[in-house]
Amino acid sequence: MRVAIYDLVEPPMPPALPLRISQACSQRSTAFFLALMVPAALAALAAAAALISEAVFAPGARALLQDRPALAIETLGALLFLIYLAVLPTKRLIDRLSMTREIDIADGAVTVTEGGHFQTRTWSAPLSSYVGIAHHMRASLSGTRHELILVHPEREKSILLSVAPRTSQDEVDRVAQLLAQRQIPPSELYRFKGLWPRMVTQPLPDASHA
Repeated sequence: MRVAIYDLVEPPMPPALPLRISQACSQRSTAFFLALMVPAALAALAAAAALISEAVFAPGARALLQDRPALAIETLGALLFLIYLAVLPTKRLIDRLSMTREIDIADGAVTVTEGGHFQTRTWSAPLSSYVGIAHHMRASLSGTRHELILVHPEREKSILLSVAPRTSQDEVDRVAQLLAQRQIPPSELYRFKGLWPRMVTQPLPDASHA
């Protein structure tokens, strides 16, 4: 589950150990985007249904597709892609309405309980398995938000610790010291499993020995 999906974090900044963090998605912003997406999704589905009806029941269109099977496959692929574009974002927004996350950090372990539609999942990981704290800035429609992320080599186990309009270096240092973690650059978020393959850099040849 992506950490970026949560925009309500309590407490706003980790105070002390043992630590409990509650996370949820903003109902207001989710409802706003749903109000935009649902009519668009219904319009796309209606257009797809009209095209399918035309292809099945109109003799001319049916004969054309029978004579040109490649065109029929391309048309079907385009319709499926249109339905995918309409349904997937709407489903994700509906899922956001019930998404919650409870994070407990104590006794050298991270325990996470994730809630959704009629299901709850709990998992844990040693705090020592995390690689550091990343201070990440993310741009959104509402502006730029500062995130503190406890980064794990497995993307799904990374933890959003804080969301704020601004985060000072002193706060980053305090949280890193609290969790006995080093600060790592935000680019490390994209170097671990589940995002992109880790890049291996090699030194350039020394020009003096050329």
